[in-house]
Amino acid sequence: MRMGIDLGGTNLKLGLFDNDGGPHSFRSTPVSGLGGDKGLWNAICNYIEGFRKDVELTSAGLSIKGLVSADGVLCDDIGLAGLFQGMNLKQDLEARLGVPVTVANDARSYGWGEYCFGAGRGCTIMVCITLGTGIGCSIVANGKPWMGKDPTSGILGGHITLDRNGPECLCGNRGCFEGYCSATAFRSRILGQHPGLMDSEDVIVAFFEHYRNDPATYQNVLHEWTDDLALGIVSLVHTTGGDLVVIGGGLTGSSDLFMPRLREIVHKRAWTWPRGTVNIETSKLGNMAAALGAAFLNDIDNHL
Repeated sequence: MRMGIDLGGTNLKLGLFDNDGGPHSFRSTPVSGLGGDKGLWNAICNYIEGFRKDVELTSAGLSIKGLVSADGVLCDDIGLAGLFQGMNLKQDLEARLGVPVTVANDARSYGWGEYCFGAGRGCTIMVCITLGTGIGCSIVANGKPWMGKDPTSGILGGHITLDRNGPECLCGNRGCFEGYCSATAFRSRILGQHPGLMDSEDVIVAFFEHYRNDPATYQNVLHEWTDDLALGIVSLVHTTGGDLVVIGGGLTGSSDLFMPRLREIVHKRAWTWPRGTVNIETSKLGNMAAALGAAFLNDIDNHL
């Protein structure tokens, strides 16, 4: 049995999977509810060990936000407030679990899960983007994750420049892709044109509900966002030669409202041969993708 661990800024997701990717059990719990008077990392590890119980593991993988070195050190824990920065998470988890552990960036884990068991099966070059607080990115080429020479390689697709005079990004650049097309950016676009939705429990969910009832009133913001999303995807296709782009994140729950327009623009603008041959699909694994991908990172450990 393999264990996949997906540690985000909000939730901890754990899965036990057989060697074919079949889920034995899967659980998600808020990180804030784990307590941990002896430190959050210890609380997380205790929870992981409790989830495992008496299951015999062959390997485990950890998906985590930030930049991860080849030896499992979290170099920069983006989105985790510096809590685990500099820690050798691989070494610590191996000592606790007694099995080989591989640690990787969350977007890379998500993409590997989709490639092995989801929307990416059978493609040659897959680009996977996740639309959340920012935009995560990963690339799989010829059956291997694209790694490059350092932890940033292949995961910074969200920082393609769409407008050199655009808003400043936390990365120090201006006009980044994620500043226009992440879920956070989409929410800001909505409120910029429809401030009356501010009091909604979930602004994005409320927007799509209103759109379905009155598309003429709400289509402008959706079309603008979709058009910018297409520009970023075209740049990624031109850079990687990808034959498949997989999109993940909560926004894909309403993909029927924007995917037709998105595909049309990408097929028109992307210089592929023949034209119009890049496929664009939404995630098939949803919130299980990163944990499942992490569970199978050990299979390609020599490439990480």
